[in-house]
Amino acid sequence: MLRLQNRLLSLLRNGSALPLLTCTNTSLHRHFSATASTSPFAAEDYLVTACGLTRAQALKASKELSHLRSPSNSDAVLSFLSGLGLSSSDIAAIVSADPKFLCSNVDKTLAPRVAKLRDLGLSRPQIARFVSIGAPVLRSCDVASRLRFWIPLFGSFDKFIQSVSRGALGGAAILRRDIDKVVKPNIALLLRCGLSVHDLAKTGISGAWVIVSSPEKLMELVARAEQLGVQRGSAQFKYALATVSCLSEEKIASKMKLLKKALGCSDDLLQTAIVKHPSILRASEDNLRSTVEFLITEVGLEPEYIVRRPSLIGFSLNGRLMPRYTVMKILQDKGLLNPKFSSLIDASEKYFISRFIDYYKESVPELADMYAAARAGKIPSELQP
Repeated sequence: MLRLQNRLLSLLRNGSALPLLTCTNTSLHRHFSATASTSPFAAEDYLVTACGLTRAQALKASKELSHLRSPSNSDAVLSFLSGLGLSSSDIAAIVSADPKFLCSNVDKTLAPRVAKLRDLGLSRPQIARFVSIGAPVLRSCDVASRLRFWIPLFGSFDKFIQSVSRGALGGAAILRRDIDKVVKPNIALLLRCGLSVHDLAKTGISGAWVIVSSPEKLMELVARAEQLGVQRGSAQFKYALATVSCLSEEKIASKMKLLKKALGCSDDLLQTAIVKHPSILRASEDNLRSTVEFLITEVGLEPEYIVRRPSLIGFSLNGRLMPRYTVMKILQDKGLLNPKFSSLIDASEKYFISRFIDYYKESVPELADMYAAARAGKIPSELQP
């Protein structure tokens, strides 16, 4: 051992060991460089640290990015999104909903398509808003040409984006629909029914969905809406169409049977109610049953009165009917007012607060708090059904 140490010291003194040390250092550098370059890209960690996802979101999203070996392309995509004016939370939402967006080619795909949106006349904030809800579509098709078709149907870009941001029309996925084979034939049929795209978008997700369903399906839904007794061209036809689009024939039959029994009315009277307010069929059977029971047993309305005013059944029992009934009973018990129940229910929230709460705040200062408590589900025990 002593001889080995002396030998090494001798080599160091005369410099003959330098080639060996240099060779060894070079080999180590190459080893670590190779190890670093072949280290797997930790997609899950990247999604958390760079994209702002939660650990649970990242775990789910990383399964779609297992093929990535480097963050370089993803970094470019994140930089591009940030450059459009999207916030960190917007970017996190995009990546969480569509992890493969990180695999998009900025120069060949994203940038040219966004440039076409500018050519369409969209402002920077409008483009950012569109990308925040339509990122998957942006990476999969030329959206500008499709927006050029859809925007005039809604009247403006803002009206279109407002509808799809609520989930109507299947969200921004509407832009993937075949315009010539699906959308145009459907719009032609809807126009014959006296409806516009904007009309259906206002009815909610289920109503707007019919625009992008298959033409055969739409014809079937139109026929079913007419079977409810609602005529094409009437103000309620769009709601009838929205109703049948989300309910099977069996479900509708079951709910009509329940209403007929609960109200004790004939088929003809019930159909009259449905024609006036087809949307009541979209409520669950439990809600229909409890609402009718409340109106009859607690409020004291006659079944025939309810049938002729079916909108009463369409209001939320806990959010509107019970709280406003609470106010009515308090005012009646104090001898301050004896209004018709329907007048309280039909009033807008703003008018109701002004006319029935604020107007009596000196006589019944606790009325506002009692109304707020009732809306929160805390009905006074003496007024509970």
